[in-house]
Amino acid sequence: MAYGSLFEALAAQPELSRTLAAHVRALNESDSVERRVKELIALMVGWLNACDYCTCVHEEIAQHLGIDTATLASLGDYARSPLFSDAERAALAATVALTREPRALPPNLAMALHEHFAPGAVVEILATIGLNNYLSRLSNALGLTAQSAPA
Repeated sequence: MAYGSLFEALAAQPELSRTLAAHVRALNESDSVERRVKELIALMVGWLNACDYCTCVHEEIAQHLGIDTATLASLGDYARSPLFSDAERAALAATVALTREPRALPPNLAMALHEHFAPGAVVEILATIGLNNYLSRLSNALGLTAQSAPA
């Protein structure tokens, strides 16, 4: 069966859809981490997991948040780009590490996160990374494509 969106697919499991929506809402409504950082994380996860659907959705959200196209275009080179703050680089490095190897965050990356973020914010960043990995892998498994991303 073809689905138009992730939430359309999840309608087949209403309780799962409700709990996922609550998790997404909790992360989106929290202000301990800037929304820009969370969107950069989501976009990086989508890109690393080759999730066209997620990349399309999060590029649109990022642009609505005012993240310019030059910043989006340099996401793959975040470590050297002057368009990212040191805090954003720490969050993105953790994103890359946990997306590629989900068993543990290397100590130097954990230390970098704690240098730039309060303990609760670190938890929020890690939850954002985990949630977006879940969503991108689920979207890929369901065969969602950029063409089916919401307008």
